[in-house]
Amino acid sequence: MLFADTLLIGDSQSLNNKYFRALVSPQEAEEVENAAAGAVLPDLAPLLEEGRIRVARRAGYTLHGIRDAHAAKNVDHVPCSAYVDQLDAMAAAHFVPYEGKVVEAAFKSGALHRLELGLQQAQGDTRAVLDAALMWSRDQEVLYYKSLRDWLDCYRKTSPRASAEVVLALQSVDDWAGESYRQALPSALDVGMASPRDVPDTIPASRSRRILEQAELPAAVLDNFLLSQLPVEVLFEATAQPSRNALVRELARLRRGLQPDVSVLRAAVKEFSSWMMEAFDRTFRASGGRAWDHLRGEARLMRFGLDEDPATGRLGAGLEIQTAAASTARNLSFHVVNRPTEAAEGDWIQAPRRSLKDLDQFDRVVTL
Repeated sequence: MLFADTLLIGDSQSLNNKYFRALVSPQEAEEVENAAAGAVLPDLAPLLEEGRIRVARRAGYTLHGIRDAHAAKNVDHVPCSAYVDQLDAMAAAHFVPYEGKVVEAAFKSGALHRLELGLQQAQGDTRAVLDAALMWSRDQEVLYYKSLRDWLDCYRKTSPRASAEVVLALQSVDDWAGESYRQALPSALDVGMASPRDVPDTIPASRSRRILEQAELPAAVLDNFLLSQLPVEVLFEATAQPSRNALVRELARLRRGLQPDVSVLRAAVKEFSSWMMEAFDRTFRASGGRAWDHLRGEARLMRFGLDEDPATGRLGAGLEIQTAAASTARNLSFHVVNRPTEAAEGDWIQAPRRSLKDLDQFDRVVTL
């Protein structure tokens, strides 16, 4: 929210992700709390109503229509109608329409591209699996993510004694399908995609050329606990700051592969991090309690870096905590990188990636 003008969530995710639902609806929050034995604060309503969070919805469909279609296909975690009514009322003025066929085509194109790249170096059983997956996927008039995963499950069931090579090849197809699915909607809308950061999302130190580094900045902007306690009106005030808007604008240029204005970035990062620290201080000093105690004990500092990899045409910027935490509070980090040039894209796409559940959810990257 602080580093993007708008956050988009796909219609399917807004409906079927129970954790998102818990942040929208008190009833949904209660269900998650009962399962996780932890408190959940359903506080996204003002952000949805003001259009700071927007739902990307298929053109020509309603949320109820999408929900009913999912239910008919036995999609997991379909919500009740009452939740759909609630979300529809909150998001009604700010839906972002998209053409379903364009997203479907982006998913199929991405999946086929990854399979084709994988086949370039594959041999033996691995090649047989990838070739079968590619042929089947090409034959689908519309390639659905669930259908491809069903095909993988069928392949596994009919090969109960498959070699390790086959098992790994099937997992690669599954991983590539997941990446294609997550990138299809952002690609179709030409927007960035946020996710936990993995090794392929970083510029290797051996190839990195540092353009800008700023150290000893106030770190409260990366403090997960303090951000979670920030009243929404202060968040809206933060998003109106000229320094924040300059920072967002330059990071957006970087994501598209354009050189940002280094002097503007330098000034914006320094000014906005200082403004946020002052905002935390006046907000929590007045309210006291745990947030104020936490802020008074906050001695960590933050650094901002801007790097480029001349060999692949990649640019990367990041905000990170530079000093050790004095408590068990989790650190956030925020990075933005652009895609490599076409000549280097194959290595990036095929680079081994860890499962999302194995990645640090507090270490975020925006790419595409």
